Amino acid sequence: MTDQAAGPRSSAFVASSSAFDIPSPGAGSTPVAYAEALGEAYLSFAKLKHRKTGGHYLTPASVARFMAACSTYSAPHLRVLDPGSGAGILTASVCEAVSRSEAVQRLHVDTYETDPLLSRLTHRVLDYSRDWLSHHGVALTFEVRNKDFVLDYAAAPLLEEAARGENGKELAPRADYDLVISNPPYFKIRKDDPRASARAAVVYGQPNIYALFMAISAELLSESGALVFIVPRSFASGPYFKRFRELFFRIVSPSAIHLFESRKEVFKGQTVLQENLIIKAQRCKGSGSGGGGDVLISHSRGAADIADSQRFLAGMDSVLDPASKNRELSIPLCESDLDLMRVIRSWPNSLHTLGLEISTGPVVPFRATRFLSSSKEEPSTVPLLWMQNVRPMRTDWPAQGTNKPQRIRVASESTKILVRDATYILLRRFSAKEEPRRLVAAPLCRGWLKADRVGLENHLNYIHGVSRPIDAELAYGLSALFNSTLLDRYFRISNGNTQVSATELRAMPLPDEKQIRSIGEAVQTRIDSENDLLGFIDSLVASVLDISPRLCVERGPAAA
Repeated sequence: MTDQAAGPRSSAFVASSSAFDIPSPGAGSTPVAYAEALGEAYLSFAKLKHRKTGGHYLTPASVARFMAACSTYSAPHLRVLDPGSGAGILTASVCEAVSRSEAVQRLHVDTYETDPLLSRLTHRVLDYSRDWLSHHGVALTFEVRNKDFVLDYAAAPLLEEAARGENGKELAPRADYDLVISNPPYFKIRKDDPRASARAAVVYGQPNIYALFMAISAELLSESGALVFIVPRSFASGPYFKRFRELFFRIVSPSAIHLFESRKEVFKGQTVLQENLIIKAQRCKGSGSGGGGDVLISHSRGAADIADSQRFLAGMDSVLDPASKNRELSIPLCESDLDLMRVIRSWPNSLHTLGLEISTGPVVPFRATRFLSSSKEEPSTVPLLWMQNVRPMRTDWPAQGTNKPQRIRVASESTKILVRDATYILLRRFSAKEEPRRLVAAPLCRGWLKADRVGLENHLNYIHGVSRPIDAELAYGLSALFNSTLLDRYFRISNGNTQVSATELRAMPLPDEKQIRSIGEAVQTRIDSENDLLGFIDSLVASVLDISPRLCVERGPAAA
């Protein structure tokens, strides 16, 4: 994963890299072993600041070999593209996989890399791979392109054509690569960045560069081609990538997904804390990803145990819900997850059908600095709630052990960012990376804070009544559901972000209102007497909803 022109290259680094002495391969080295050695030499040579600015996080050898093994090598002639090649380890892994095929006679590889030193390393790896493959009866040709991949294909507007065209229109490929394999750069670019402008059809808000790599790569596949990418899971859900998903899954259809459950153990030692996945997607033969076929899903904790990953088959309609307008990519990891999805997707309600809405807290601290107060005695102030005030089933105010101001001044200018005293369900918008649960909810009942207005900070979501007020029973019932392992598991199946967006909660199915109220009534009577409140909630949810208790427990150890 490397930057494609994230910013101006350091002239000092470029000058020093020209003097970098590229190590020679050891006796009997495989292409992957040589690429790995060159990558380690690069990491030692390049300053951390340069690597982080450019997104230089190189693929571990075990992951590279796993990605290459996702593809098949049965044609006599193959064309492969590696955009953002780094030190060339993914291309090297393809060369090793090809050497074990009896069918392949000729392999051509194109690579892109803007970092001048990494381009030199990729060239050296491919030089070595050419000689190595010749001993296995395979002829290798290649071209290393030291230029920006996204801008180089600015004039291949397949996704723009898809955005304008009819849903049923089959899209012709723009190139003929049999395989695109990549660990692209991960960083946000401005909407007015030339690369974002070149790919306006997939851009929403501040886009992430890796999605542009995926979009263009899908365009460049042959009619039977496949792409294999390791990327953050963030594209799989949420409003910012909705446009990308709609168009991307018109061109390709997922056939295999590998999920890394730990954020820390994929690019170990390279300060990457994303939740990552590997996706293999095949060129669609019709008008887009349909409901047929199976997807091979596997998972491991990190790179070290990827060879021992657990695998199972899930139906395409479980991974890409054909009824979903958002085209979210769900990733169930076992049969129990599929059972859980079937149960929840059968529920009849949503916040909308219950006459409720969810919004984001209107107090943005840096815009409201002059209204924030920590003084208990100051008149004309009302309570201000932050994420730190919300714990499972409990709204604590004032919060202890935090330096966040707990009050906000009431003035003519601040009234519009305050909400009236009413009954709400509060949910944290973010979870810490190390927290096992994504959903944390608590009721806030009318009159608790003894104020006619309340401030809700922007890192909170709050559910409020639209066509009806929320009463305490309903508030406790919904809060208990959102705190249940059942809904937390469902949310994690479809979402890899630490952010909990209002859009996703708005679309989440909910059970019959009578059942929600039964849960709320029972929780209210036990909330102060239960030592294990969340365990009680899980048992209660299973009982009231008449579902298997195994769906209301964690699938396995939580990822770190």
